[in-house]
Amino acid sequence: MQLQRATWIGIVLVVITGLLNFHIPHFLIENNQLSGASRFVELVFLVNLIGSLVAAAGIYGQKRWGWRLGIFICIISALLWLLQETVGLPGLPQQWFEPSRIVSLLIELAFVVIAA
Repeated sequence: MQLQRATWIGIVLVVITGLLNFHIPHFLIENNQLSGASRFVELVFLVNLIGSLVAAAGIYGQKRWGWRLGIFICIISALLWLLQETVGLPGLPQQWFEPSRIVSLLIELAFVVIAA
């Protein structure tokens, strides 16, 4: 029973991580004209979201690679946040304490702890 609970929690956390890091509402609502660099950044976040969904499927299938991919997604998400806040990413504001990003970091940390 405990394994099933951890599995479902892992699935939910990795999917939420992917969704919180996907910035399409920002680009569609706030930034009508996307440059090439902004489109590339958005593509990176889309790949991150797809990766989180693939990791969730692997976790659901009780595959070890699903957990490993989820950890990788969490690390990449945290690094993207760090890049966004330090050197900046095209089209994204630098806001160290944006609530959704802080929540995302906490969820990523929770996932890594559960995966370990």
